[in-house]
This record gives sequence, structure tokens and C-alpha cells, in this order.
Amino acid sequence: MPTGTNGALLTSLRQNYLEALVSGSGRAADTVVETALDADLKAQQIYLDIFQPSAYDIGRLWQANRVSVAQEHVATAIIERQMGELYAYFKPRRSFKPRSSAKPPTIVLGCVPDEWHRVGVRMVSDFFEAAGWQVHYLGANVPVPALVGMVRETSADMVGLSAEMLFNLPRVSELVRSLDEVGLGGIPVIAGGMPFIEQPELWAALSLHGSAGDAAAAVATAERVLNLHQAKARPEPAAAAALRSYREELVLAATNRCLAAGDPADRALLQAGFSYAVRMLEATLNAGTPAPLSGQAAWATERQPHDGVSPEQLLSRCAHLYVVLGEIIPAVEAQQAQAYLDYLTRETAQRAGIEEE
Repeated sequence: MPTGTNGALLTSLRQNYLEALVSGSGRAADTVVETALDADLKAQQIYLDIFQPSAYDIGRLWQANRVSVAQEHVATAIIERQMGELYAYFKPRRSFKPRSSAKPPTIVLGCVPDEWHRVGVRMVSDFFEAAGWQVHYLGANVPVPALVGMVRETSADMVGLSAEMLFNLPRVSELVRSLDEVGLGGIPVIAGGMPFIEQPELWAALSLHGSAGDAAAAVATAERVLNLHQAKARPEPAAAAALRSYREELVLAATNRCLAAGDPADRALLQAGFSYAVRMLEATLNAGTPAPLSGQAAWATERQPHDGVSPEQLLSRCAHLYVVLGEIIPAVEAQQAQAYLDYLTRETAQRAGIEEE
């Protein structure tokens, strides 16, 4: 964020905007945007310095149980409405053409399956349009076959994916594999979302072509990639492949163990939790580091107790998952997955102040 007078103005505007979102006042939020425009701030700067950080702040407040799900949804609706009102400011200002083409490039943008946080990728879409790209924005929760079909139909030059939640990272890898399977593996894929912000090197570990922390950086990354386009394919780690292959068996076995041990949760809730856990392990094994699981440990100790799930219950469930990993998947791959699960367990216990046995 700029310093000096402009920086002080932006700080004030951002604070007032966040207060408007928390209170659910679209009119107060409108006043902030109008003040910003009157101060000659560009719409792009409003996106990057007011909308984006405020959206992340709302997410953090929700995780800490300081705003409700309803408040979060109202805040998202306010941001999306105002983005629509500012869309006219994003008319193409130039026409980017990669070195290998005489026409503007085409990009297909969307959230991976089960990812409903679409504000970020919507911002990215507007920035690409302003940069002169042909944009096909598909929104939230895009089925892989639909996205692949759009890539083929539009002869896209690039694909941009959004995965805000760690447990949705395997969906990114699924899309890359699907493109390969239908002969579209030569199309570059970039991605964004909180896991890529927290782990800037994650894109390379997932055999992507780049990632970015905001919409402006996404455009710059895409243009660099198209001009260079040097794919660095990386085979899927055996442990991640094993988790993907045995996911349903692992979820069922861990759920049954919990219920047999007297876990009070119902079967559907346990199955959903173990499905997320296995997918998160798969994602971090693909990334080659357990570090992203620290965010999940924070989630476990900050948010889930407000949803009626204590850290002690989560640690007990992790112990059951640890056992079934050793029972179901091959020994070497099981040890690797168990090591990552140990990392999550230690982080959760430390954050919760629980001494490990």
C-alpha cells in the first residue's frame, strides 16, 4: 500500500469499508467507494487495496467466530455488487499479444469443483479484460469436464484456476491431469488463492506455470508465461497418488473406527471431515511440504470449536486416520502420509495447548 497522504487515505478507507461490511451496510460501503473515486483513486486500486484485503479480513473474522456465516455472505454480496458497478472502469486499455500470435490471447477462468469463494477470481477476470484478453469467466464450483470443454471450445491460450481452501488443491491437479488426458496438456495453467499466497512456490510443485497474489500480478504472470511458456512437468508423488486411489476406503474405515470408539458425531459429518483431511494430505504431499497444514491447524483451533468440534476430538480422529493409513495403503506411501498427518497433529496440539502423549 502506498505511504504518505495517499497511504493514510487508503488505510482510513479500508477501515471504514470493513466496518461497513461487518455491519452489513451496503450504503456505507457505497460511501467509501464514492470517496475513493472522488479522491481520484482508480478502480483497479480500489479492487487491490480495499476490496481484496477487506474480503480476507472478513474471512479471518469468520474463522475467529467474530462474524457469522450470514454476515460473511452479506459482505461478499456487497463486494460483488460494487465490482459490478465498477466494471465500466475496466474497459480494455491495451491489447496484449504474445510473441507467438497476432491476436489477443484467450483465457478461461473459474473456481475448481467445491470451491465457492469466487470474489478473487472475479477480480482477476476484470483485470484480464482491462489488459485486452478475451476472457471466459465461469464462476464458482466449476465441474472439471465443463472447464475442459470450455478450454477446448474456445481454443484457450491459458487456464486460470482459483482454490481458496487447502483441501481443494487436489482439484487443481485433477484439472491438469484432465487436460493432459484429452490432448490439451500444452495449455499453460496458472492458479491463485490463499494456499498459493502462503506458499509462493506451490505452483511449481503442482506442475503449474505460475501463481499470483492479486489480480494485477495474475495478469503480469500470465503475460510472462505466454511469452516464455516453459512447462516444468512434475510426476505425481506416489503417496499422493495412493491417497487419491484409496480415498473412499480410507474415509469409510476411519469413520467406522470413530463410530466404534463412541465418537458422538453422525456418520455424514465424520465422512465429510475425513474426506477433507485426506484431500489436504494429498495436496500437501503433491506440494512436497507439510507447511500448508499449519493453516488447517489454525482452523481446527480457532474456528471448529465454535462449530462444536473440540481440538481433543480432532486429535482423536487424526489418530484413527493414522491407523487406517497404515492398514490400507502400501507401507512406504503410508509412512509418508503418516508423517504429514503427524505434522498436522503436532501443530494442532501446540496451538491448543495440549501436551502430546
